[in-house]
Amino acid sequence: MNAQIINTQLYAAALIRDGMRIALVRAITGVSKEVLRDLWSSVHGKDTPQLGRLPFDTIAFVRAGQSLVALSTAVSMYLWAEKEHKTPVEAFVIAWEASKLLVDDAGEIDLDINAAWYAIRDIKAGLVFWHQCKNCKAGFIFGTQISKKNNNCPYCGMSDTKMIEVAQ
Repeated sequence: MNAQIINTQLYAAALIRDGMRIALVRAITGVSKEVLRDLWSSVHGKDTPQLGRLPFDTIAFVRAGQSLVALSTAVSMYLWAEKEHKTPVEAFVIAWEASKLLVDDAGEIDLDINAAWYAIRDIKAGLVFWHQCKNCKAGFIFGTQISKKNNNCPYCGMSDTKMIEVAQ
């Protein structure tokens, strides 16, 4: 088995361990559903992942309580890793690990791995706006559909931002 396949399977196992849905892990890694179900069972000790529908986009996850700062951090790190010529799965794992550090340090921010993937997907597809704060230079998810009363930078609170085009 070559190193690329082994790394992909290791990434898949890490994503499964952190609760990413099988369909999303399959989409990002290309690993078969059967292998992923076996991984899920060995990691979580049950045959299938949790049942039920996930919110279908970033806005729904934010409205359901996901942290805008944590999601924006995941997207920022993914975009950086992508510029460093990482594969999509490598870029996502880098972004997710960075986001988990933020969540662990804050102690109270809840971040779902599936929400992080949807945020990246939605920014890359142009379904959600990506802005950069002119004050602190942080990139973040932006939109009146997220918060009608406040579209300030979630990092520093300033309202002076500019829209950034993200290559698809």
